[in-house]
Amino acid sequence: MAVSVTGVSGAAVRMEINEQRVLRRAGRPHRAVPVNTDIDTDRRTGMSVPDVEMAAAELRSLPTDDATTRRAQAERSHAAQRAAVVPSEPETGRDVGGAENHRRVGWPLGLKATIVLVDTLAVALGLGLSLLLPAATKASTLSASALLALLSIPVWPMLFAQQGLFQARHLTRRSEELRRLVNSVLLGVLGVAGLSVVLQLTVARVWLIAVGLSVFALVAIEREVTREVVRRLRASGRMERRVLLVGDNSEADELIQMLQESRELGYRVVGRVSDDPNGNGRGAGAGVPYLGRTDHVLDIIRRSGASSVVVATTAISLETANRLVRDLTREGIYVELSSSMRDIATRRVTLRPLGRYPIMSVEPVTTRGWRAAFKRCFDVALAGVGLLVAAPVLLTAALAIRITSGPGVLFRQTRVGRDGRPFTVYKLRTMVPDAESLLPELLERNEASGPMFKMADDPRVTRVGRLLRRTSIDELPQLINVVKGDMSLVGPRPALPHEAVQWSDDLRERLRVKPGITGNWQVSGRFTASIEDYQRLDLYYVDNWSLVTDLVILAKTLPAVLRRNGAV
Repeated sequence: MAVSVTGVSGAAVRMEINEQRVLRRAGRPHRAVPVNTDIDTDRRTGMSVPDVEMAAAELRSLPTDDATTRRAQAERSHAAQRAAVVPSEPETGRDVGGAENHRRVGWPLGLKATIVLVDTLAVALGLGLSLLLPAATKASTLSASALLALLSIPVWPMLFAQQGLFQARHLTRRSEELRRLVNSVLLGVLGVAGLSVVLQLTVARVWLIAVGLSVFALVAIEREVTREVVRRLRASGRMERRVLLVGDNSEADELIQMLQESRELGYRVVGRVSDDPNGNGRGAGAGVPYLGRTDHVLDIIRRSGASSVVVATTAISLETANRLVRDLTREGIYVELSSSMRDIATRRVTLRPLGRYPIMSVEPVTTRGWRAAFKRCFDVALAGVGLLVAAPVLLTAALAIRITSGPGVLFRQTRVGRDGRPFTVYKLRTMVPDAESLLPELLERNEASGPMFKMADDPRVTRVGRLLRRTSIDELPQLINVVKGDMSLVGPRPALPHEAVQWSDDLRERLRVKPGITGNWQVSGRFTASIEDYQRLDLYYVDNWSLVTDLVILAKTLPAVLRRNGAV
């Protein structure tokens, strides 16, 4: 059987030579394979005619057997097909072959060096502040504390690096970064304490506590500023990672849409790869060009300049996913695989082995028990304090409403609570007295999607009411609902009965928890969000509720109110 290398790339010929050498060393029985050398010069081969003739001559000199011949023919056929489908362009830079030559994914070196330097300065400032404590400035401990602080400065960046704080993927998520920072600070304080024992230096315990608190506070503030700078750079397109997306289904479309809308994540999808014969883009991802099949992904990466690959796992088979991961990581290309889940908090997901499969375990959410009891105590305490503090504001607002639009300061309305139970919600009246009877006339001017009704310029709102809405003062009486137990400080928006009737089965899941005065939807663009965002944000809260989540939303509420973020 004759084997021709016509039109085959130089890489395929070299692969054949190496394989034959290995089989010959193994001492297996072989027979020679004649090779046709009528090779014309071809830009796709990467070898000149003399080079190919020399390679062909070496191939003749190597023994082979039938199995080897079949494997070689298959490899050459695949290489020829790939060269025909994805023609190579003349190389103008580095090739992707080899892990040592892969394109760097992460921070540019200049930015990483800047972050290391700024972190070190923040640590040094924190250590300096700790020395200002009276307990540390005593003559007996000041010199020892100062020496330990000075000696420990180079150690802190090493601890940050060990905890992954200089990796790009940890900077975008505040909670993950703070967790790693806490670990670093604890290790740093233990290191300082251990160093004092080794050097036999006496320091005050309160100084060690001050070191931890001051270093954590200053580095956390510095990292918050850094995160905002990086977010703006990414949003402006100055720090983007070029990625290929594998897949051509609804999940791939949603991934592309999310990455295009969330530029602060730092991803730029340069193309789509799919084994779908009609893979020319669809749906939301139609703006991303189709570049070829998964068999040619390495060639596509070289031509497109991508540095990593994002795989929509529901769009490809298990065999294709394993082959892609194996081939790409072998060449030093970063691979990110979707989990086929969305809107699941990563703190609930644990990766563990189950036989040959890496399995993601999702922890259940507990809305009852001690966490629910603590949430209730927290709600009552904060709502009670809030009512006392807001009492002068409420009295002033009530007087303004009474003077400008007559009696009836409080507005009472039936809303749907936990498990579908109706309750009466309290608000300061911001509309004319007969506002409910005027609603049918305004339905055609509804600016919100779905069953909700919102108007940016609702004619039923009074002049005082408009001010109360912009400042969210009209919602302060809902603190009474919190004390009574009908509502929580944080939770989904309390819906009207006629809205709840139109809900889908998925949206009814929000009834598993108490409605709240504030929530994900309110702090994420309260008026501009669509019904889809409204559903997604509320269900995310219900599915991933935690005490920390409540604290984060409460912390975001005041800035959202001050920005008048969608208040109407």
